[in-house]
Amino acid sequence: MGEVKVQNYLNPITLEADLFVKTFEKLSVNFKYIDKNVIHALNKVVTSIEKFLEQNNQEIVDTKQSRLVERAEMAGIEQIYRCSKCKTDLGKSIERAAEHVATKCKNKGAPKSLKKKKKERPIALSKKTKSLLTADLNKFFTDHLLIADKLKSIPEYDVIETQLLSLVKPLFPNEPLRVYRFGSRLTGIGERDSDVDIFLDIGDTFKIFENRASQGTIEKLKKVFKAMKNVPKIWKIVVKVDKARVPIIKAYNDSTGIECDIGFSNSLGVLNTKLIEHIFEIQPIARHMCLFLKWWLRRTGLNEDYSTYSIVLMVIYFLQMREVVPSVEFLQKRIDFNKAISIGPWLGTFVSCTLNEIKMEEVPTTATNVQMHLKLFFEFYLQFDFKTNVVCPYLGKLVKIVELEKQMPTWYTYYVECSPADRMIELKKAMIVQDPIQLNHNVTKGVEKSRFRDLIEYMRLSTQIIPTTKKKE
Repeated sequence: MGEVKVQNYLNPITLEADLFVKTFEKLSVNFKYIDKNVIHALNKVVTSIEKFLEQNNQEIVDTKQSRLVERAEMAGIEQIYRCSKCKTDLGKSIERAAEHVATKCKNKGAPKSLKKKKKERPIALSKKTKSLLTADLNKFFTDHLLIADKLKSIPEYDVIETQLLSLVKPLFPNEPLRVYRFGSRLTGIGERDSDVDIFLDIGDTFKIFENRASQGTIEKLKKVFKAMKNVPKIWKIVVKVDKARVPIIKAYNDSTGIECDIGFSNSLGVLNTKLIEHIFEIQPIARHMCLFLKWWLRRTGLNEDYSTYSIVLMVIYFLQMREVVPSVEFLQKRIDFNKAISIGPWLGTFVSCTLNEIKMEEVPTTATNVQMHLKLFFEFYLQFDFKTNVVCPYLGKLVKIVELEKQMPTWYTYYVECSPADRMIELKKAMIVQDPIQLNHNVTKGVEKSRFRDLIEYMRLSTQIIPTTKKKE
């Protein structure tokens, strides 16, 4: 027998990774601007790498029959860009490709016939989405609730807090400092890759509300950002988002492997978290539904446009309309206003209660019942007239857009009257989901009409997939 020919092996992932690094290093020299899209893209890269490395991957090694191709042997490989719309070859320059897509193609490059025949891509449920909708919910919740419960309180949070305070104290030696954690990890619907939301209180600002970040807040952010960049062994991928209404620093904590969103103004997230946590406690099916729908958003790709917080508020409102969760207005009516906590104009205190006290029934969290309520949730919003109504967890009832402001409490009215143009809730949007504490905030104001239509279509398709037959619990 003749000698076996050695087979060369080049992992496609190696090639793509090399091309990405090469392009990224080249572009980062000249393009030093940060926006939400590039932040999201880089976070996706990091998350994808982590998921790949955590898998039970099989290692391939050199053998007599195979040989791994080294990086040096593919150093000359380049990527050639071609516009899929107008079929123009754009060469190897990513700058030219980006310029073409952003300007020339949509204005000149695309043939008129293509422009006229342009159609929206039909919505369809992916195999993974269908699998989720028909999954064994007993197993789903056994797995995910266990993780979510553990993530509510883990030692890693203390590590992050200690490292953050150690970094910040020398920067503000004469200011009181405190770290507040909030978000999905604290409410009990977190996942391993969920970030930790942090309000870093520098100078006892917890009760101060800024409709737009003050210059003082921006300066704090810049100072902390610069310090984080100087300790890359602790804080990695540090990015500042200072153009947003609530500016934050997005940073990866290398000691714990947890991504952090650190804010310096508006502690409302801390109070919202306590409110949601209380609702989950008294009516557990709300938590079950939110945990499932968080995965549903991810599987459909809607998580690019809809935050977990927005879907949580939609679930709470749905259950309020079924009269199994109290309105936030009701929870705030019985408070002692002399002891109440307000963040600027917004009342953040509520009275804890049990369902027995308010004569409401607890909804069973059996798999069949959760499945039924998920179907009812989709059907409810398919019939909900978003053009005329508001998703309003504060009032917990059907509210017309034209009547919303008339039904708001005095603290909203007084605040808005000072500067109506800048302080009124944004109502001329594809959909309105009102924050139950910061009443002038539409949490879905950034959702485009096309993505709203996608949401509705995904809901319609999902109702057709969710099983209606009862299973043994």
